Amino acid sequence: MKLPYQVANFLSHFKSIPSIIELDSLKVTGDVWFGAGITLKGKLVVAAKSGVKLEIPDGAVIANKEINGPADI
Repeated sequence: MKLPYQVANFLSHFKSIPSIIELDSLKVTGDVWFGAGITLKGKLVVAAKSGVKLEIPDGAVIANKEINGPADI
């Protein structure tokens, strides 16, 4: 079964599915890519600036943050 383009494009942004057991809310906007072994906790906002690819690195543990660029991770 071939996935629709939008679903396949969405899934391509994840090396692996992040752990979200302790995640309360998540808002993602822009061109955001998730590495492998990521843990997301609490309330998170991840917003890549227009025209910028924001990569969350492998093994990152992120809790209760607003991320607008690599320096915020």
